[in-house]
Amino acid sequence: MTTTQSRPPRIPAKAERMRVPLWQRSQARLRERYGFDLSDRDALDKVNALVAQSPDDAELRLLLAAVLSTRGEATMAEAEVRRALDLQPRLARARTTLATLLVQRGAYAEGLNEARNAAALDMHDPTILFNLGLAEWFAGERKTAKAAFDRAAEALQPPPSAAGASARRRRFPWRRRDDG
Repeated sequence: MTTTQSRPPRIPAKAERMRVPLWQRSQARLRERYGFDLSDRDALDKVNALVAQSPDDAELRLLLAAVLSTRGEATMAEAEVRRALDLQPRLARARTTLATLLVQRGAYAEGLNEARNAAALDMHDPTILFNLGLAEWFAGERKTAKAAFDRAAEALQPPPSAAGASARRRRFPWRRRDDG
């Protein structure tokens, strides 16, 4: 019996354009909260130290899973996400991370189920909506995927007042205040 591997379907251009802004948003939040991000050379050591201090913290287990995943350790990452979910079953970011890992290994139906669970818990997080779109897309649900990508793009946009302030800062960089 021979098996052929087909190439995974391409994702929509709109989704492709959101990848970098979502990644940058995630990295900035990690730096703000923990003082490092996933690309730091010693991120695994730092997160392991945090987990050792608080082994029952679901958020830290999820952070460990993210670091492992970025280093290509998908099996270990999935085990950590499942530990996080054992500790906190309604943690939407853990559900969306699990969905992503499942889809990456080809478990599309299970991944789609987890992505939908995550979205049911938090329909406003652009990362969760983006991952829902990917799960829908890889499960062959193109219309539903497009709708999720559209909602993710909307959720990723800053509120109108923040967008205006941001544009003013870009236009007049010398007007930046020093808060220190």
